[in-house]
Amino acid sequence: MKEIKPKAEFLIEIANQVSNRLSGVYTVMATKSQEMKKYYGDNYYAIGPYYKKSADIEFEELSPPPEIKKIFDELQKEKIICHYGYWLIQGKPKTILVDFSGRLGELKKIKNSMAENYQVDCKTIGSKLKYRNIASSKVDPSDINLKLVWGDSTSKLVKKLLRLKFFKNKKGILHFHFADPSFTLIKDLKKENANVGLVVTAHSTWLGRTIIDNKDDLYKEIAKGLRNDRTVSKKREYKYGGKIVVYHHLELLAAKYSDVLTSVSEVTGKEMGYILGRQPDVITPNGLEMDRFPSLEDRTILHKESKEKIYRFLNAYFLPHYPIDIPHSLLFFTSGRYELTTKGYDILFNALSRLNDKLKKENYQNTIFVFLFILTSVKESNETILKNLGIYDVIEHAVREELPHLEKRIISSLIHGKEIKKEVLFDEHFLLESKKLMLKFSRGKSENPPICAFKGLKKDDPVMKFLLECGLDNQEDDKVKVIFYPSPVSVVDGLLSMDYDEAIRGMHLGIFPSMYEPWGYTPLECIARGVPTITSDLSGYGDYVLKTDEDHEKNGVYVVNRRYRNYDDAANQLADQMYKFVITQRSERILQRNRVTTSAEKFDWEHLTS
Repeated sequence: MKEIKPKAEFLIEIANQVSNRLSGVYTVMATKSQEMKKYYGDNYYAIGPYYKKSADIEFEELSPPPEIKKIFDELQKEKIICHYGYWLIQGKPKTILVDFSGRLGELKKIKNSMAENYQVDCKTIGSKLKYRNIASSKVDPSDINLKLVWGDSTSKLVKKLLRLKFFKNKKGILHFHFADPSFTLIKDLKKENANVGLVVTAHSTWLGRTIIDNKDDLYKEIAKGLRNDRTVSKKREYKYGGKIVVYHHLELLAAKYSDVLTSVSEVTGKEMGYILGRQPDVITPNGLEMDRFPSLEDRTILHKESKEKIYRFLNAYFLPHYPIDIPHSLLFFTSGRYELTTKGYDILFNALSRLNDKLKKENYQNTIFVFLFILTSVKESNETILKNLGIYDVIEHAVREELPHLEKRIISSLIHGKEIKKEVLFDEHFLLESKKLMLKFSRGKSENPPICAFKGLKKDDPVMKFLLECGLDNQEDDKVKVIFYPSPVSVVDGLLSMDYDEAIRGMHLGIFPSMYEPWGYTPLECIARGVPTITSDLSGYGDYVLKTDEDHEKNGVYVVNRRYRNYDDAANQLADQMYKFVITQRSERILQRNRVTTSAEKFDWEHLTS
């Protein structure tokens, strides 16, 4: 492969997500940083906000070079405290984190400046700061007011950095990500004719996402080729109000003044043309560090180990209520933000209902378990499931304790020519204890297993309500069973007791039929782990797959056509795709697991950046 040398001599990447796990931008930056270091070496810098809770985990502080320390001292007089060091990710890029907490009292002044100098209307959001102590574990780093102060403080830092001899005498790039308040830098540096390229990457548009959230047909509008001029846009943004107005104005600023505007997918590129009036100059698909995922040999072992742990959980979840053949079942999952329509959970539940009806009519002998890792604020585990898991573990321990004795009794019976009987194999104490445990474990026979593994959901919870409307309520004769898991998967949650990566490795299929997904890391991470996936042609990843891989289904990636199908047709297609996977022979599924990782290799950052 021919070595490519960058034209720029340094790269500074600026984002609210630096050392701050807020969104997919964090994943993008964290996974590509090693490749950036290959091109720019020590001349690659990341700049982000200082939140003590995340910085304690993700950041290693060092003494800054003298020329940078001088800038830090100047900024300290303006109540801006800067921290220099390494972001603790692959590549360990040089990083500056900006502590802006001393300037929170200047919020009103900053908002006025945003309106006067950059035409960003901040009147649609309040000025109340819930937490002034940004070291607090309760602080919300996505708070728009905090981000405005961070953006203004970061602008002051970067302007001073670019005046240093080291940066001033070199060609460089500033790289921003949608929609960051540090965008104000773009207009200022453009006016100053700074010797630096201004690159902005759009991962979505706030107004576009909001249009979808409000169930308006954005894609039909785009397909009609309507020109969304400033008048139309203005009416739309103020209709939704709040932070939508602020973020939309910031995105308009970036689209107007950036030198290079990029997008993660053609899907988002078309949206940008309609919403912002400027098409991206370059499409830059998101990638992964493939070397951090297990090899083919390791994946097979890890899949089996993870699957056994999931089966343990399912045994405790379902077997107290009715008999079910868990070891021959299939494990499906979906995951993401709590957005019923945007993430496509509504169409998934409809499709699962149709799949359930079809499998029941065909008297399908096995079961499909579907995990819904859809995060909400629920924290309390279902104590009944916890008790069942405890009893299951006691049963498992008791059997393992008995196995050596059982082995000796069998051998003794055989060598003495005695008939092997229950009374000979098991002593009376074990039989009595076994009966007690069996009665404890099967106490839920009169009711169905719960839909949700946690307690505390509101009675009108949208996900629970929709599941029940679709008849997904875990009846004994259902072939599709659901487990709503609205809390982060963790080794200490007492239920699955696995981390997210480990849980996903045990799955057979990941399903993500999103209505709005500028790229879509979840299906891409599935195939990197060797797990076949279903995505949507309205996701950037799904659209890319359709255009670049004719054999995508053979390679383990199914794509639901949502762009040109109505809701009902798309639900039927999704149900058919899941059914096709269900009836596939086990040997073919194993081959598909092997092929699916090969298709993931093209999304390695090493490939995408070359």
